[in-house]
Amino acid sequence: MQSATARTAMRASSLSLREVHLHYLNSGGSADEFELDAYLHDLVNLPRDERDCIAQAVNELIDDLLADGLAGLPPRADYSDSAATPTDGQRLVG
Repeated sequence: MQSATARTAMRASSLSLREVHLHYLNSGGSADEFELDAYLHDLVNLPRDERDCIAQAVNELIDDLLADGLAGLPPRADYSDSAATPTDGQRLVG
């Protein structure tokens, strides 16, 4: 799921919920920090544009870390167009 890739990317890059939330808000997101945390733990689903805004915020913060010399290539958050698609009768909520 899209939230799992964002959570994994944040963890691998040591990004805090607070810094992702602030960048997300500056990128046009509207969910509060509590909603963002719930989304990242698969407790709530957010609209597609909000999910993509979160992915953008995470990926931009990773880009900043890479520009500052972060070693390696951390995983990135998926956008809705690149997230997993249902197979074998499975249904993704969203």
